[in-house]
Amino acid sequence: MQNYNEKLPILEEIEFQEKKLLTLPIIDKYQYFDKKKANNMIDCGQRLQFGLYENIHTKEHQKKLEEMYTCKDRFCAFCNWRRARKLAIQSYEVLKSIESENKVRYIFATFTVKNCHINDLSKTIKLMNASFKRMIETKRFENSILGFMRALEYPPQKDNKEYIHPHFHCLFVVPAKYFDTKHNLYIKQDEWIQIWKKALRVDYDPSVDTRIIKSKNGSDPIAKAVAETVKYPLKTVDLENMPIDLFQELVLQMKNKRALAFGGIVKDYRKKLILDDVENGDLIYDGLENEEIWLRIKTLIYKFESGDYGLQYYLK
Repeated sequence: MQNYNEKLPILEEIEFQEKKLLTLPIIDKYQYFDKKKANNMIDCGQRLQFGLYENIHTKEHQKKLEEMYTCKDRFCAFCNWRRARKLAIQSYEVLKSIESENKVRYIFATFTVKNCHINDLSKTIKLMNASFKRMIETKRFENSILGFMRALEYPPQKDNKEYIHPHFHCLFVVPAKYFDTKHNLYIKQDEWIQIWKKALRVDYDPSVDTRIIKSKNGSDPIAKAVAETVKYPLKTVDLENMPIDLFQELVLQMKNKRALAFGGIVKDYRKKLILDDVENGDLIYDGLENEEIWLRIKTLIYKFESGDYGLQYYLK
């Protein structure tokens, strides 16, 4: 445990440093064509204010993040880390609430389209969004699926970064009887392919992958579902090796595009729980369990300099 009376102790929570360092190559790219975005990302997470709390019973210490500036740029690794954390917390809360009142199971599904040239990415995403809307409005979908979380991923093709692989990752909430064949709710993989193909209005069979989310050895099925949900969306796209002109085009193509969508029972419970927007809302989203047993004793201010967070000063 650190002594907070030492001179310039380093922040113990190394994820802050790791994610901040990942923003540096993106800042360098932005410097060539958008200095405002570059400066915003430089300032992102530059200064962190924590409250230092002491457990009134055990006297152990814990820190709670209380203030920081975030740029909310979609290509900021620091912001995407905070978004993913927020999504995980919210998703667990939503699914826990759903399960308290409904008997449900979970399916993880991936819906793809053919890789597109980076110049066609915006157009392709619009097609995917419209197609997904057509799919969820079909009777087959409405009868089988109670609700969903959907995330857009758009990694560059590994061997040619001019081409992008856009696809949706979805968590479907289904009734517990979904897998009982007598109810005719279960949708096989081959049928999903045809449903997605029809919605896309294409002449090829798109790749669709569906998997039942199962908990192992008595583990929490909600935690398993949440882990699958946040594994892919909001992770930092591999941009470090992307040429600046292609990155500039990617920024243009992704303007005003949302990475996350919610529908059905999931959307209803998010509204019921009054949850903040994951992408554009508060990215601090920190707390202590059993807050009533923690006493706030200090304010700690850390600043990112020379590749690490050092304690700038503290206030009692």
